[in-house]
Formats: sequence, C-alpha cells, structure tokens
Amino acid sequence: MSSLAQTVTHTQQPLVSIVTPTFNQCHFLRDTIESVLSQSYPLVEYLVFDDGSTDDTPNILAEYTGRIAWETQPNMGQTPTINKGWERSQGQIVTWLNSDDTLLPGALEKVVARFEQYPELDIVFGDTLFTEEDGRPIEQSKGRGVFDYEKFVVECENPIAQPSAFIRRRVVDDVGLLDSHYYYFMDWDFWLRAGLEHRIAYFPEAFSTYRLHAESKTVAQAVKAAPELEYMYQKFFSRTDIPREIRRRERRAMVNMYLTSGGYYLRGNDRKAAARMAWRALRIYPQALLQPGMFHKLAYCALGGSSFYQRGRKLYHKA
Repeated sequence: MSSLAQTVTHTQQPLVSIVTPTFNQCHFLRDTIESVLSQSYPLVEYLVFDDGSTDDTPNILAEYTGRIAWETQPNMGQTPTINKGWERSQGQIVTWLNSDDTLLPGALEKVVARFEQYPELDIVFGDTLFTEEDGRPIEQSKGRGVFDYEKFVVECENPIAQPSAFIRRRVVDDVGLLDSHYYYFMDWDFWLRAGLEHRIAYFPEAFSTYRLHAESKTVAQAVKAAPELEYMYQKFFSRTDIPREIRRRERRAMVNMYLTSGGYYLRGNDRKAAARMAWRALRIYPQALLQPGMFHKLAYCALGGSSFYQRGRKLYHKA
C-alpha cells in the first residue's frame, strides 16, 4: 500500500478533488490516470482506490507513487469507495471518475471557469464521448437543452453524464454522500436529492469519454438495474419536502419509471418482467392508451421482442 500526502495551496482558484475507484481494470487504468495528470488546470487532488483487485492494478498504481494519492483496500464496492474518497478529499469541487473513463484535455479548466462564471450553480455537467473498448470514438452524447429538474424527475430519464458532472462540496455537505444501497444508480439518486435545493446546469461541451465494453454495468446487467430504479423512485416520493409542482405529477412520474424499468428488463431479455411493468403502469394511468407516445412505450414493454411487435412496428413505420 502506498499513499501521497496532499498539500492544499490556498489561492482564489478552487481545489478539484477527483476519486477513482478501480477493481480489476488494469487494462484501462493508465488511460484514466494520465487523463487526469495531463489536465491544464493546476489545482487537482487525485485519489485512486484499488478495491481489492487481483490483476496488475497495484503494480500500475505503484508506477504513479509521488504523483497521485493511491491505496489498496479489501473489496468494499464502488459506492462506499467513492464515499471514502470524498470524505478524505479537501476540494471545493468534487467528482468521481471510473477507471474505464477519462477526462478530455482541458476539461477541468472549462468546468472551473463555469463555476466561477455562475456562482449560483452547484452542479455542472456537460457531454461525454462514447468510445469502443479500445478507446476509438463512437459518438458524442446527445446535446441537451436547459436542464429542467421537474422534467428530469417526471420523465424518469437521466441526462447527466456522470464522468462529465462536477459538484460543489457544499452540495455533499447538505444532502450527504452517495447512498451505498445503490450499485447502478448512485449518481441518479444523488441528482434527485441534490436538485431539490441546488441548481444543476448543463453546458454543451464534452468533458469526458465513456467507454462501452462487456464489463460496463449499464451494458451487461440491465435486469438487475430495474428493481433498483423502482426502489429509487419509491424512496424519492416518500419524502415530505418534494415541491408541490412535482408532487402533483407523481403518478405520471411513476408511470414513466415503470416503463423505463420495463425497458431495462427487455434489454436483459426478461420479457415477462417487462410486460408486468407495462401492466403496472397502465393500472395507475389508463389515459396512457390515448397518448401516442405513452402508448408506444406501453406496447414496447408489453410486447417488445415478440415477432408480433416487430411486425407491427414495421407496418407502423411503413405507413
């Protein structure tokens, strides 16, 4: 085990703390570390935690002794590891960068400039560049308009690219750390909690790369993610501090949650569970049958993957 004591220079510019949890991703790790070390912004605190890897990760980290703060620990999971890093860090701006993602050149300089330009903002996020496993670019994430917290909650779609999101320390001090219950949606849950009292803003600039590969949680384990999404929305709407304008749209939000969960089940080839989500959505919001967009989502969850659905879809597009 090795670590580096960090000295914080007190200047007018904020210190940015980045935490990287890593587990058996030695083949990506150097790219991640180098992307942080090569940033043009000078005030960076970088903490990397090897979460019990059995590959060459410790040897790679040893190469960076004296340049980053790193530590090997018994396996405790991604979310608790990020929380550990945030608790140890000293930056006024914090984030985490998974060991299969990277920061794009100049990202931190741009982010800090946005925070300084808009002191009322508490979370800033931008676009990400999706890449192949070997790092070759695929496409950039879809551009967003102005971030609308109510729309974010009601539509049950997370537009915030996590490796391109940066958080003021005061947000963590206010709403708490990441919820260790989550394996997939710790970031989504955090945005839900933070957005109740803190301003989140999108800027149309790419700050990171997001590597798509067989081990990516969002690609490989969609079926396990669906129950977590349902738990997250039930937990959120059990709060007593939800604004009235969002509370009155709770039923619509829950319908979209069920349909989004159904989509996850279909990605995991569990058609029965997807159909069950469609039925639950229809039961609490029968009007969905009369709304073309909602009807399409219902049909997809109920019948997606079947030959009947595929034929119907072809006829629809042909018409």
